[in-house]
Amino acid sequence: MEIRKFIFRLFFFFVAGTLTLSSCKKDSSTSNVNALTNQQSIQVQNSDAQDAVADKTEEDIDSKLDELQNNNYAVAGMKSYLANLTDTVVITVDHPDTTTFPKVVTLTYYSYKDSSAYENIIKNGKITVTITSANPNYRKLVSRAFVFSNFSVTTDSTTIILNGTRLVSRQKAAFKYTGLQFERISVTDNITAATKWAVVTTGKTDTLKFTRNVNKVRTAVSHFRNVIFKPGDLLHFLFRHVASFDTITYNGTVTGINEEGNTYAKTITSPLTVTEYKGSLVVSAGTLTYVVGTDSFEVTFKMDPAHKHFTLVTITNSLTGKTISFDRRFGRVFRRWW
Repeated sequence: MEIRKFIFRLFFFFVAGTLTLSSCKKDSSTSNVNALTNQQSIQVQNSDAQDAVADKTEEDIDSKLDELQNNNYAVAGMKSYLANLTDTVVITVDHPDTTTFPKVVTLTYYSYKDSSAYENIIKNGKITVTITSANPNYRKLVSRAFVFSNFSVTTDSTTIILNGTRLVSRQKAAFKYTGLQFERISVTDNITAATKWAVVTTGKTDTLKFTRNVNKVRTAVSHFRNVIFKPGDLLHFLFRHVASFDTITYNGTVTGINEEGNTYAKTITSPLTVTEYKGSLVVSAGTLTYVVGTDSFEVTFKMDPAHKHFTLVTITNSLTGKTISFDRRFGRVFRRWW
């Protein structure tokens, strides 16, 4: 029980970052009387904690690669040094230019401090990323294959160690104009991963371990408005991003072995749709099934009618019909790389 409580606490830590993460908190006003047992509630929320840990790590690396890509894969000017290998990340690129693919980017962390407002974060280990391009002249058609080699994230009391692979394969990127007033960018990625996680806590003798095998499709749509549009004007364009119209949808599955050694499977049965409401990210629709051991749950997501900047999550035990509901709040940054 202590380990499970720990990973739930860890879940709250990871939402302290500035990337797209989910935090989960109970709201007594939305909890059902006919609730799940405490053990079942912790079991499902532990699963969400593991998703948060994985998303935090993956989005953080994407952010570093975004920075590198925007710098045309030139390392100069980024925080990378060849001496005094402490509090630094050494980045190498085999082809630091805009046209040669594939590229191999290696990020080696040496006690790199990447702290949030809540806890110190130290990173160690190596990540190798092979970047390919279906069309070097079209920057959006880029795919990334990650190899994590004992990559660790350490907080004040906890170390998370990641090994394995992750592939984000860009399948499609399309522009669509709606007259002269609006344009839309749509990108579709296939995401596969086979990763192993270990969580070590100061003062604990055991190590929490779990695995994740991911097979998802992510579609992100970004909207822009011509803010100087005038009927009949074919010469003047000034497009600005309209984040409130954006959506990210997910389909697919996550399988693996959880912290108790039980196999689990999450299957999205109705696409998870992420939108923005006044600066807050909300899962506005979607359903997934979560099967672990002999337990089976249905998890539904929607915007909370009473608090529209929250996602209302309802978990139903498929065998007993008992439920629990709670609000979830996301970070304020709509992360994507294109």
